[in-house]
Amino acid sequence: MKRKALLLALATVFLLLLNISIRSHLEQSSTADVPSLSADFNEAPSVESSSSLVVDQDLDDPGSETDAFSFLANPSADYYEMNADYVGWLKIGGTVIDYPVVRGQDNEFYLEHDFYKEEHILGSIFMDYRNIGMGLDDHTILYGHYTQTGLMFADLDKFLSEDFTKENPTISFQDPYTKRTYKIFSVHVTPAGSDYIRTSFDGNELKAYYEELKADSVYPIESEFKADQKLLTLISCNYSVDDGRVYVHAYEVTEE
Repeated sequence: MKRKALLLALATVFLLLLNISIRSHLEQSSTADVPSLSADFNEAPSVESSSSLVVDQDLDDPGSETDAFSFLANPSADYYEMNADYVGWLKIGGTVIDYPVVRGQDNEFYLEHDFYKEEHILGSIFMDYRNIGMGLDDHTILYGHYTQTGLMFADLDKFLSEDFTKENPTISFQDPYTKRTYKIFSVHVTPAGSDYIRTSFDGNELKAYYEELKADSVYPIESEFKADQKLLTLISCNYSVDDGRVYVHAYEVTEE
């Protein structure tokens, strides 16, 4: 009886290790299935290619011709048609991070589903479901898988190097209406915990929270935070500690 139990336990361990090996192999051979970034995303479309809105004739000049106001099409509309969960596009210099961002009804679905909502081992880059988006949150949180192939959020580990962060100090996040720039002020590896995923604050709590995150950084980063600025945190797995996460914190420096 004991021998059978031992053989069963060994078989279970073997199957578990085999499953891990297969998933690792799939990850190594997989690519992130995402749409390409529109050429119009950082450049407004020309007037000739934009839509027009016809208005009434000028009442002060009855002889004038009918006027037309041109308006520029929002390039985000294409991504909304592909996936209504789309909330923006994330890009970081010096890395392969150049991906659309989605937000689900929880923080589970996009762990194993791509931008097109198809099952995919690499998942998606996704916003915390508690966030509103559109730059309205005090603290926006984005998640992505660590991968051995360097895709998704694997390059966040590069920011553990002080020299790399000095050369690539900012993060670009284009939401459907505004391109926002964030400056990195803290990078660290810590076991997963709720202290780093707060999304709501009262009074001066946000400034105090910023100070706490800054103190946690593995190296000092010169930064200046104002009370009305917003925070952005990027999170991925890191296996240097048990149940570890790498956190990259930044604050918004976009000039209105």
